[in-house]
Amino acid sequence: MLVALAKALSFVVFVVLRHLLKYRLPLVVTNLTQSFPQKTPAQLRRLTDDYFHHISDLLVEPFLFLIVSSSRRHQLARFVNPQLLTQLHSQHQPVVLIASHYGNWEYLVNLPQIVDYPVYSAYSPVKNRFIDKLLFRFRTRMGAQLIPRQQFYRQALHLLQPSLEPNLVVLLADQRPAPGPVKHHVSFLHQRTGVQFGAERLATATDSAVVYLEARKTGRFQYAYTFRLLQAHAGNAIPMAITKKYFQSLERAIVRSPAYWLWSHNRWKFNAPLPV
Repeated sequence: MLVALAKALSFVVFVVLRHLLKYRLPLVVTNLTQSFPQKTPAQLRRLTDDYFHHISDLLVEPFLFLIVSSSRRHQLARFVNPQLLTQLHSQHQPVVLIASHYGNWEYLVNLPQIVDYPVYSAYSPVKNRFIDKLLFRFRTRMGAQLIPRQQFYRQALHLLQPSLEPNLVVLLADQRPAPGPVKHHVSFLHQRTGVQFGAERLATATDSAVVYLEARKTGRFQYAYTFRLLQAHAGNAIPMAITKKYFQSLERAIVRSPAYWLWSHNRWKFNAPLPV
């Protein structure tokens, strides 16, 4: 019953976003066209519709996740190999978990129910107080601890110190850098892409393990998450190696199933072209 209601609500959201509001439609089309230059106009139109179906699901999924039973929640968000984090925890190793805006990142609120670590992540308050309170409650009710973004780097740096009990810090590392000179770039989806370096900087400063969270959409409102170890001890990493591995892993996921990344985000706003 709940799933049928969620499907109906998602369809209404799709009609509003795709056909009535045409939410950021030119940006979505531009991002897809530049990222997949080999696709035909017909393929791009289908991919655009698939993306709007996905974000319509994405807007409904947190509410569904909040009200279903615990057993149903584990079906919606299936963690394939939590034993990797169990092993790292037994080795007293702090972890920087780098996720992305691919699939459903809000389901990660369930992580404290899956791993042995205390789980921390950044939080940016939203202007609408009602929505802000709702999101904060949703993101913390299963045990995750949120740090205001302005204080995040300093607090995360402390939490990841090897002298403390091991902690796990989650970062969504695929957002564009802040305005201003961009120091770090990678080649990503056929474009020279400015990247945030904070996850790698935190990990190397604390010699943390770096784990990439791979997401796959396995069914309607359902996702499977696989932990991939990128670096056991980041203190030994070559500069930019971790960041490059992360974006290579994310690119493979996007190419495999393109509709499930956040194409309505202006990811390349401050972009410079790749050299010819």
